[in-house]
Amino acid sequence: MDEGFVRSMQEKAVARHARIGIGIWNSDAKLIASLQSATKYADLLLVGEPRCKCDLEFVPTDEPWEELVRLLKDGEIEGAVRGNLPAGRTMKCLARQFDIKVKRLALLELPGWSFLLGPVGIDEGETVSERLGLALEGARFVQRFGISPKVSVLSGGRMEDLGRCERVDRSLAEGELIAARAREAGVDAKHRGILIEACRGDDIIIAPEGVSGNLIFRTTLLLCKAESYGAPVLMDRVFVDSTRARESFDGPVMLASSMVGMMNR
Repeated sequence: MDEGFVRSMQEKAVARHARIGIGIWNSDAKLIASLQSATKYADLLLVGEPRCKCDLEFVPTDEPWEELVRLLKDGEIEGAVRGNLPAGRTMKCLARQFDIKVKRLALLELPGWSFLLGPVGIDEGETVSERLGLALEGARFVQRFGISPKVSVLSGGRMEDLGRCERVDRSLAEGELIAARAREAGVDAKHRGILIEACRGDDIIIAPEGVSGNLIFRTTLLLCKAESYGAPVLMDRVFVDSTRARESFDGPVMLASSMVGMMNR
């Protein structure tokens, strides 16, 4: 996906201007002030108790993760952004209320190239079926935006490393299997081994498991200064996960609002 993909989503978000709930937890004046700029993309509802003067609409609650998910389930908001709520509590509540296993792909942008990355949760993507599901559902997500996605599957070595150790052998075999099964399902997928540099230009990158995926995410975002637009949860409602290691939530709010427009098509 080129940089035009994100620009197109921004335009869709402004046009749709969906009602988006965002979680706030132990917020300060800097965080609340940063949310003002996100209002160009959505009608924001803050879920939590601001600890400072706030001109935005908010719902006070001691358990904002529960209230945010309830509002989404009951249709009182069109989409939700985790904001700075604790990830574990929020994802657990989301899984319970919607009876799903949470699967998410982070949308990142480097100069001239944007892509989805997963798994990014440290406890996600432990099995072949989970990572294959990410590849297939991620492909369907991208197709909603009119793109025929290319998927890169990563593993723990080059193919010529086969035989060096059991862990690498298993990772290589799983990478080959995931790519093959994705192709059988009609998705353009390639097993790249450990050569992450060969993924440039592809639309979806599937990491070997959640810990390595989280390390790739944090390296790209925090060291390489990539833009992060949050991680859409792959479900039939709009929920965008967002790392707390960010100064602005414009990206996740923009993504959620544009997704509402796409889901309602």
